[in-house]
Amino acid sequence: MRILDKYILTRIFSGYIFILLVFAGLYFVIDVFSHLSDFLKAKVPLYILINYYLYMLPLVFLRVSPFSLLISTLYTFGELNRNNEVISMRSSGLSIVRIAFPLIFFSLFVSSLAFFVQERILITSQKKVEDIKMQYIKRRKAAPSEVRNLAFSSGNSIYFVRKFFPKQATLEDATIFKDDGQGNIIEKAICRNIVYELDRWKGKDVMVYELDREGMIEGTPLHWTEKVLDLEEKPSELVYRKSIFVEFASLKNLKREITRLKRIKALNVLSNLIIDYHHKLAEPLSHLFLIIGIFPLALEIKKRKVALSSLGVGFIVGFIYYCLDSFSIALGKAGLILPPFASWLTPLFFIIAGIIGLILIK
Repeated sequence: MRILDKYILTRIFSGYIFILLVFAGLYFVIDVFSHLSDFLKAKVPLYILINYYLYMLPLVFLRVSPFSLLISTLYTFGELNRNNEVISMRSSGLSIVRIAFPLIFFSLFVSSLAFFVQERILITSQKKVEDIKMQYIKRRKAAPSEVRNLAFSSGNSIYFVRKFFPKQATLEDATIFKDDGQGNIIEKAICRNIVYELDRWKGKDVMVYELDREGMIEGTPLHWTEKVLDLEEKPSELVYRKSIFVEFASLKNLKREITRLKRIKALNVLSNLIIDYHHKLAEPLSHLFLIIGIFPLALEIKKRKVALSSLGVGFIVGFIYYCLDSFSIALGKAGLILPPFASWLTPLFFIIAGIIGLILIK
């Protein structure tokens, strides 16, 4: 690695770490004061509160890291450009792409780190966060009286429930699909009611159908007046089970659910899950997409107050990125554009904008 690459990389890295710590600190301060009344009412022990925010670190990192790298890039190259260092680099024969090489390398490294945190750490940490919320914070809050159209997975089974009554610990009109652990649906069960009794879920008036590899019913269906189910979650956990799974599940688990849903032809749920899968695939790479899109603009900052300019431009560009991303996701879930394309529309826009900007600079 050349001395120049080390010089640029060191400045970007130091700026990124500093801004990351500032944003993470602000995030925690805002969260503490917004939930202070809940903490005081629940009389949460200090060590529990410390654990709560430690478990939140992976999520906070994923939320603020792209903004941190974005602002660090704007500031670093704004300073280099204001001091005419970029002009000196280009005068020595270096192209814009070559100057950007250490930045691209670092953005790929941070994207890889974000991908690792998302896939290996996030789901476990968020389960801990939700457990603490349910045990210490949300326990005094009234659970919703009714949840409609609940869909979730547990073990090797997928549950589709028309109504869920948390207070009565009852699932009404449930359809359960069970697979063999390799994505093949082998059983379908229909329950009139599922009730949580004595720490176990019991299905009432259960019809069980065995399915062949084509998903067709084979043999004679079996009927139980009452049947114990292998559903491990407690009623309180089912209230947030769906949102936790979709938002924080790993790509591997989402892919498995997509395969299951394709076999049972649950098209409405499948379309949204495909969007979520591609969005989770693209989200860690937002570091790279933002850098490619912003780099031509970063070379145009020449003001004396580079820090304020970088902060302002960074927030504006970040706001535009996440607004476009949310808009394209909404279009995909509304069925107006193809599900996979919905998650990649904004990254594609920023890549094209960045390439056009570099061409114009040349």
